[in-house]
Amino acid sequence: MKMLFARRPLVALSLAAGLAASPAFAADTVVANVNGSDIKMSQLAEFGRQMGPQAPYEAVLEVAINNQLVYEQAKRDKLDADPEVKAALHRVEIQLMAQALMQKKVRGAITEEAVKARYDQAVKNFQPQEEVHARHILVETEESARSIIADLNRGQDFGELAKSRSKDTGSGAMGGDLGYFVQGAMVPEFSTVAFAMRPGEVSKTPVKTQFGYHVIKVEDKRMATIPPYDQAKPVIARQIADELQEKMVVDLRDKAKIKRFKPDGTPLDAAKK
Repeated sequence: MKMLFARRPLVALSLAAGLAASPAFAADTVVANVNGSDIKMSQLAEFGRQMGPQAPYEAVLEVAINNQLVYEQAKRDKLDADPEVKAALHRVEIQLMAQALMQKKVRGAITEEAVKARYDQAVKNFQPQEEVHARHILVETEESARSIIADLNRGQDFGELAKSRSKDTGSGAMGGDLGYFVQGAMVPEFSTVAFAMRPGEVSKTPVKTQFGYHVIKVEDKRMATIPPYDQAKPVIARQIADELQEKMVVDLRDKAKIKRFKPDGTPLDAAKK
């Protein structure tokens, strides 16, 4: 069966690899005309992303044409005046306008000079710390944790037990892997045990924290180092962007007059920004 319609919102936010590589995209050429309306190369972006980078250009084009035809029919049926459609369009407009403003505000601030200056400052302030690479299995009860320790002593694989029994599903999917972390990155009860263990060692008794009972395995220990600039650059750029966006929102809230209401429409007493 042929794919006729895109199955996600029609807002193009990124380019599929195959379309972005096309020389025609730079000029944003007209790739089709439907009942007098042009479809441009840039409009194929979202359809290409949905269909995948391997999708033939012609197939992506036909999907765009089909959606244009359905859009025109919806306009003839005056669906743009439907209250639900208008509300949905307004929600999309809010999201896109907010994203556009955020991007505009940070675009000029994330310069090579700004990123390099922050990196150089981080290098200057850096103090080597010991890092531990650990895995864990988190369960609700001490009894469950002791059962897992017994299974490990019988030779069962730590990673497989983490996948099947850990209630920390995020790390559990990766075999309980928490990566490298410094002393203060984990709750004290966890860190104290992990940093006292040797590489390859599994905690002999359950470790209790506010989250439950942990079985810990230490994979490695090392002294932390500063990553090279090229590796740190995208992380620093993201940090600068986050800080600028947060500051912008805080400034806007400080200037705004905000009223809050409960689900029943009555005012909330708390006066906060």
